[in-house]
Amino acid sequence: MSELVAAQIKKQSKFWTFFAKAFLFVALIFFSGSMAAFGAQFVFSSQDPLSAKITKEEFGPRERVAIIFDKKVDPSQVEEGFSISPDAKLKLFWTEDNQELDLKPDSHFQPGEKYSVRIKTKEGVFRNRENEINLSFQIENYPKVFKTEPGKENASISISSDFKIFFDKPTSDYDINFVIEPFDSFSFEANDKKTEFRIYPKDKLRYETEYKMKITANVAGGESSGSPEEIFSGIFQTEKKPLVAPVRSNSAIIPEDQVVDHDAKINDGKYIDINLSKQHFSTFENGQRLGTYRISTGKRGMATPTGNFKILGKRGRAWSNKYKLFMPYFMQFTGAGHGIHELPEWPGGYKEGAAHLGIPVSHGCVRLGIGPAASVYAWADIGTPVVVHY
Repeated sequence: MSELVAAQIKKQSKFWTFFAKAFLFVALIFFSGSMAAFGAQFVFSSQDPLSAKITKEEFGPRERVAIIFDKKVDPSQVEEGFSISPDAKLKLFWTEDNQELDLKPDSHFQPGEKYSVRIKTKEGVFRNRENEINLSFQIENYPKVFKTEPGKENASISISSDFKIFFDKPTSDYDINFVIEPFDSFSFEANDKKTEFRIYPKDKLRYETEYKMKITANVAGGESSGSPEEIFSGIFQTEKKPLVAPVRSNSAIIPEDQVVDHDAKINDGKYIDINLSKQHFSTFENGQRLGTYRISTGKRGMATPTGNFKILGKRGRAWSNKYKLFMPYFMQFTGAGHGIHELPEWPGGYKEGAAHLGIPVSHGCVRLGIGPAASVYAWADIGTPVVVHY
């Protein structure tokens, strides 16, 4: 073999050796890349799928609902796969770490409704693995009336009654509306938490009248999704008008021939004797009766208490915040607030008529007529004994 041919063969041999090494190098790079991709896919696939929870089970109708994720998320991917049922208009707010999503209703959630949230995401290196998160939360029901005073089963309430309504929870998130028929002039009060409401007439209720009360509620501060929700209805019947027997114009003073309590029960000093069965009021001093007057004491269910008492305090013109009236020449004789006073009068100037003297129609106090009330007030001292009996 000539040296030229040998050189040519050696040159070709080097070429093929280089070619083989280059091929192996490229194949090795490709194989390594494939294995790396496979490994990354395998590692990612082995991670736990995204999960989330809602902070509590029940929310108010205007309250934000917080969804907490177990890791940072891409908000755009979550929002893309987000849905809620039944449908609700929401604004979505993310925290800075992208691990909490707050759902804020544009107006309000529907009270009593249960909402289901579904979040679909795609996971994995190639986003080829689907994940679905299902959550739910409950919206609290409308507030409920659990008690009224007087109770709606009461068949005969006083014309001086007011109404107290007690709710099972605060009603600050709701517009509460009271509808009373027949409609008279009423005023409303509520406690700070709006769990108790007091409704009182500016004047007395009507005798022998059926009052119908309906209470409705709407979520406050938002668009109404329909008619207000009725949460209470009741019927209250007022008392019958008392039969008042004709009396003499000078009925405030008992004639001598009609006095029944001639003998004193206390012989030393001053004392007041109140006979509930006769509706008589007598003043005694050192065993001697000074005068006897016709009175009006507590009606059935609000009877004037019997027993031995004493004058605790005196006010010339006391005001009853409960019944919205004045009580002239008021002398308190029980710790519960019972007193002796002149026929009551209202801010408008109306005064209780003397025709009720001799009939127990008061709320527990002892009413005296015009004239005797002022005389007894001037005569009695604080500490004067008061004996109430039948």
